[in-house]
Amino acid sequence: MPILRLAEHAVFDDTDDAGVILDNRQGVYLSLNGVATVMLRAALRHETLDELIAELQGRIDAPETTLRAGYAKLVSQLGDQALLAGAEERR
Repeated sequence: MPILRLAEHAVFDDTDDAGVILDNRQGVYLSLNGVATVMLRAALRHETLDELIAELQGRIDAPETTLRAGYAKLVSQLGDQALLAGAEERR
């Protein structure tokens, strides 16, 4: 199971460098910057935080602590918008 899953009402479109998440319940889009798009795409594939950070280190020029903090912020923001499935398990 991936480290992060979107709620059933959330649809992630990452066809561009900057992704968007459509909240089908409210009919609104959440725009993601390029780094957040890379983080979310990777988090939807990896099962552990360490695997996720290892991939991010190869793709984003930032220290590990910055990547971990950025991922935590992304999870928090998505959770605040009720876009995550099981968000309470992933914080």
